[in-house]
Amino acid sequence: MRMKTSIVPILLIFIITLQSCKNDIKIENVFEQNVETNTLPGKKHFLEEDDIQIFLPKVFERYAAAEYETVLDSLVQNKKQFLLERERLKNLRGLKGNNYIFFAPGVNATYFVNTIPYAPIRKQDAQKLLGIIRQNQNRATENTQVEFTKITAKYSSLTSAQVFKAIFRVDLKKEKTFYFQHAYFISSNQKSVLLNLTTPMDLDLDPYIEKMIF
Repeated sequence: MRMKTSIVPILLIFIITLQSCKNDIKIENVFEQNVETNTLPGKKHFLEEDDIQIFLPKVFERYAAAEYETVLDSLVQNKKQFLLERERLKNLRGLKGNNYIFFAPGVNATYFVNTIPYAPIRKQDAQKLLGIIRQNQNRATENTQVEFTKITAKYSSLTSAQVFKAIFRVDLKKEKTFYFQHAYFISSNQKSVLLNLTTPMDLDLDPYIEKMIF
């Protein structure tokens, strides 16, 4: 018998930066909106170490960690921003489980996938996670000109999956620019994954999440 533990302690390091015979489970109808996904343009990617299939917009390409650091070095003009992003990557890779990096060169969007030890997500866990996220954002932005604005935070639970998502707009006052952070925590078919998308636009990722196969 597998002991079910709370997902909150497992995700703390992520936020601070932020099995018998089975059938494939596809996440559907988890989100409030009903989006037609059969004609959704995109590309399938297989996460070979975890037997999970994800679906992303065609502009995303898979990168090795060293390749991604090279891309960062060429794109980020501010050395401090480069070091912060490299540290975030290091923390994500330090989580138990496997990690996968996808990058969209045309729009400078990054998509991290981390698999972690299985833990079901309960509604009370989602509320705690949101509180921890906000506390750490406040701590990280003390004496800085960075402002986080919550766009949405939702929790959904079905027999096949539990999903918590949170989206924030991050305003860099000094640079007069902004970007969006999307975080998804999904548990399904005895597997748990963390998805983290950083993008210059408020991309609707929900239809792509619904096409994941565990």
